[in-house]
Amino acid sequence: MLSQVLAQATTQSTFRITPPIFWLIAGVLLCLVEFFIPKSWAKRFRFIALMMGVGALLVSFIVWQGAIALGFEWQFLMYDGFSLQVMYWMGLSFAFAIWLRPMLIRRPKYTIPEATQAQVLTEILPGETGRVMYEGSSWQACCADPELAIAPNQTVYVLRREDNTLIVMP
Repeated sequence: MLSQVLAQATTQSTFRITPPIFWLIAGVLLCLVEFFIPKSWAKRFRFIALMMGVGALLVSFIVWQGAIALGFEWQFLMYDGFSLQVMYWMGLSFAFAIWLRPMLIRRPKYTIPEATQAQVLTEILPGETGRVMYEGSSWQACCADPELAIAPNQTVYVLRREDNTLIVMP
């Protein structure tokens, strides 16, 4: 009896690529492509293949769970509903590229070099803010010493930046 079942199972077992397996394979391949993209490429190409792969993996999970929950036949999902799967994949990949990809790209933090000079545009009163011309742009600035006033057209040194305000000293 057991030998008959095993013989029947081995003769009838043909591997079929069902939609979840198709999307799983596509997702894994797209994620692996990300490892082979040269780092010398521009940052605008970074993580695009990864986001498309994650979208394909998510479509694979959705199709698998949807077929179980709703009792779809694989033939319907593979042929008749394939255009919907592609639309879901494109939508998810686009959404991931717009919202998740920027979180993965490291941007250098802007730091002010040590002791650079700026020109005072408006008077900086003690404990208040004024305007300075720093690297061609007008910035809000306050003096590091809260007791000191700085006159207009005076050269000051920029010590640091706190949010959008420069901390300066004459």
